[in-house]
Amino acid sequence: MAGLTVTEKEHWKERIDRRIARRIEAITTQDQGLLERIKEAARCQAIASLGLAELDAEARQIDQQQESLEERERLVQRTMLARVRGVPVEAVSTGYAGHVDRSLIDKAIERRQAVHEERLLAEHELGRRIVDLRQERERLVDTVWLATSSAAIRTLWDKVGQLLGDEPTQLERDALAIEPEASRSLPGD
Repeated sequence: MAGLTVTEKEHWKERIDRRIARRIEAITTQDQGLLERIKEAARCQAIASLGLAELDAEARQIDQQQESLEERERLVQRTMLARVRGVPVEAVSTGYAGHVDRSLIDKAIERRQAVHEERLLAEHELGRRIVDLRQERERLVDTVWLATSSAAIRTLWDKVGQLLGDEPTQLERDALAIEPEASRSLPGD
């Protein structure tokens, strides 16, 4: 892959990414509910590890009470409108009732949930395969560039990984094992 343009490298990155995505999908079909179970367990653990379990339970209870009150309010308003119009209550419809924006809390939970989800997946045979493939996808651009880089860049990459305590993915190891273009002998040498 040495000598490829940025566009060509991007093409190969996208092609490999699609193959990995298809493989992840095939793995998930072996245990239909795995990702949803992991996601829910990770969310619960994220809430607990953030110290939000009691508050989340209270917020859910309040949400249920609020929904009940909103439903009651809609019914009262529909009934009033029905009486004014002289029609049955069923003939009157309502619009959307807004909810409190919990985006900051939800984002914190989602970030923590992702950490727990990866750990929970790693505890499951199929989940470990999914985690490995997701890591390959996440590092795919680096892998494609490594496969086409000089020996100096590869050495530097390896040293940075050692410094950070990062283990290379299988594809990165394979890319690092490819002899750099400049080192390869030319035909007829």
